[in-house]
Amino acid sequence: MRRNIFIFAVFTVLLAACSKEKGNIRIEGQGDGDQLSFNVIDSLTLIASTIDEDSLPGNGISYALIGQLNDGIFGISKSSLYANLVIIEPNSTFPNTEEADSAILFIPAVDGLNFYGNRNYPHQLSVYRTKESINSSNTYYQTNTVGIETSEKTTYYGQLIQTLSDSINFRKGKLEAFDGLRIKLSKDFAKYLMNMPKDAYENNTNLAKYFTGIAIIPENTGLPENEGTFAVFDINNIISTAYRAKIMLYYQDTNTFLFGFGGSSSSINNGITGPYKPEISEQLTNGNKHYSKTYAQALSGVKTKIEIPYLTNLINNGNIAIHRAEIEFFVQDYSEEFFAPPRMNLFRPVNASSKRNYLIEDALVSSNYGGIYDPIRKSYKFRITRHIQDILNKKYFNNLDVKNGLYLAVPSDQPVIGARCVIDQTKTKLYLNYSKLK
Repeated sequence: MRRNIFIFAVFTVLLAACSKEKGNIRIEGQGDGDQLSFNVIDSLTLIASTIDEDSLPGNGISYALIGQLNDGIFGISKSSLYANLVIIEPNSTFPNTEEADSAILFIPAVDGLNFYGNRNYPHQLSVYRTKESINSSNTYYQTNTVGIETSEKTTYYGQLIQTLSDSINFRKGKLEAFDGLRIKLSKDFAKYLMNMPKDAYENNTNLAKYFTGIAIIPENTGLPENEGTFAVFDINNIISTAYRAKIMLYYQDTNTFLFGFGGSSSSINNGITGPYKPEISEQLTNGNKHYSKTYAQALSGVKTKIEIPYLTNLINNGNIAIHRAEIEFFVQDYSEEFFAPPRMNLFRPVNASSKRNYLIEDALVSSNYGGIYDPIRKSYKFRITRHIQDILNKKYFNNLDVKNGLYLAVPSDQPVIGARCVIDQTKTKLYLNYSKLK
């Protein structure tokens, strides 16, 4: 019994010590036909290109993204917010024949990473009343919008995230100040909110007959190259009256009526990207070849496609067991303001010709899947062991070719960020550690 334990221990040590070596592991006393074959390879051919992103969800996202950038590499991109508003405190006796003093829109910025680009750049925003409600039970995409009414338009010029230290007047008291976007709405907008039919202030069903919500749309003209900002706002959190996103309608000097935001399911983050610079347009038009530099962008912009055309050649002489498979992407053309996204996603296409995708199995079952930016190596590394093994197994056992490639994309949520990424494909590596099955 002790002898068996000793032999097992020695065998385990041999495997552990040799698993990092390239080539075969030879165990004395065994014939060549029984040798375990461990191999490491990092020279498989990769074909990389840039393709259009699929339609991404525009509602149900953790936070709201507002802003506009003129990126020297990607061109102009813009993110607008369309959102339903609701009544926070119903009032069946609201004095709708009075004159409004003013109306203030406030949306808090999220804590932490809440901007991309030049945080201090002054933007021109337009605030409109929407003509239709957003149905919270429907799925909207980042290409969707709703109609707007221009007659009460408000124009704002300033930073997206204002550092606010002065408390806000609220009835006969004050509300704590939070950093965020604060806009005084036009007199016409305030008048409209004040003078709706009386039943509008009683409940949300009635409110939606007259006032569905607002649209906040960047409308910068002549935006200089490498200028602009995307800012991240919280329209969901209702921890306090002071913090929550809202419109404060002031009347009779000391009175305030509050309209709140309906939440992420009844709001749309709308993204517009392009036209792109020639380097990106060329790849979108001629994607059937390898490029040394590829691109990925938020707002349903673009993503990188990676193909591994000769992967299944590894099983020409029998199936193999993948012990570890990793792919690493290195970034370039970034700066302090146009920084590398903190996280990237790696997807599997639905089929060879589809832009639709889903997360690879490793992302669903592994705690060390990866995708977090490494500032030392300036790269993103992903563990894709199960993904590679699945491709090989399906080919070996079922003769199914499912090596449809991989998609590298900027996340649309967690985090919400208007980022972009340039990948140096001369450095991209696929590392495989495997053994041949005898």
